[in-house]
Amino acid sequence: MAARLAAAVRCHARAFSTGGEFIRGPVQVFGIEGRYAHALYSAATKQGSSQAIEGQLNSLQGAIDSVTGFKEYLSLPVCTKEEKKATLGAAFSEAGVDPLIGNMVDTMIDNKRADHISRVVSAFNTIMQQKRGEVPCK
Repeated sequence: MAARLAAAVRCHARAFSTGGEFIRGPVQVFGIEGRYAHALYSAATKQGSSQAIEGQLNSLQGAIDSVTGFKEYLSLPVCTKEEKKATLGAAFSEAGVDPLIGNMVDTMIDNKRADHISRVVSAFNTIMQQKRGEVPCK
């Protein structure tokens, strides 16, 4: 009984996914940030908007770095997930942020991983640099 129920749930869950194959990035990035970055890269590549997503992610990272208390707000346990998602959703819609980024941030807030957003941006930038054939020099 439990096996049939699990199979039915997987079947219905797949119906809600975007479909198609997962598009692998040109470089493997590991960790929590790698999972989110690869998922975002795959979805953005399917839409043909990976460069636009990269620019918007870098703008988001700039906001996280420049707005005092924004990083702390994301990890603040006093604010509920719904409050954080509503606040960021309103800001994202006002700024015209791609829904893929909004969905990713909402998912990260739901999974209590909002403190990883900066690392996801960095991982996504690494994937995009490899896609363009750039070699980082330090």
